[in-house]
Amino acid sequence: MIIQSRQNISGLTEGSNYVIALLIAFFICLIGNASVGFPIPYPFVIFSLSNSIFIRYSDPGLNLSGILLNGPFWLEILGIAIVGGLGSALGELVGYLIGMGAKKVVSKTPSKTLDNVKGFGKLVLDHPKSMHIYIFIAAALPIPDDPLWIALGMSDKKINFPICILWAWLGKNVTTVFYVIFPILISLGFGATGIEVDDFSSVITESLMLIITLAIMQFILSFNWEKYLENRIEKKRL
Repeated sequence: MIIQSRQNISGLTEGSNYVIALLIAFFICLIGNASVGFPIPYPFVIFSLSNSIFIRYSDPGLNLSGILLNGPFWLEILGIAIVGGLGSALGELVGYLIGMGAKKVVSKTPSKTLDNVKGFGKLVLDHPKSMHIYIFIAAALPIPDDPLWIALGMSDKKINFPICILWAWLGKNVTTVFYVIFPILISLGFGATGIEVDDFSSVITESLMLIITLAIMQFILSFNWEKYLENRIEKKRL
């Protein structure tokens, strides 16, 4: 049943259905990044869409080398990555608006999760000249960037929001490109060990991807980023 469902999902990215896949990538990334303090495993969805494309190109009998040299294949998976990156960047608007319109609410709401992640946003405000670089890095790495955007919204400094979103989009593209090429990396790993890439192995890899995604999000939400930054500042002063 799981294998059959996986085969049905593969058809989602075929032909005109590819537009639907792009919309799914955009909105799942938008929602995933707009959910402040509540993790949504959108990387798993991006990986699944990319894996569907990879399997579809594998069905005609193309080997990995043939797929990697196929221009339309790269256009399709990079399209998923770029559209997903745009949705991710625009999703950060929610955090910015929270910072602008709910300064008192954010400061008074008791939440261990938010306390653990809000310290990261202070890093940007302490280095205004490097703001765009920090936005890019925060977007490109699996670290909590909601506090960063909340801090930007709470700041009294003049911020060029469109430029900030552009840098966030560039950074998010790094992340989404990694997710869409992950099936290729897995295929290379399977090939090196002599394991055949089929629907069964695809289900296993997607399950592993979901577990890894949830584990990373759990680490982000449980790690005391504010204490980490305070310790770094103290070490620099010594």
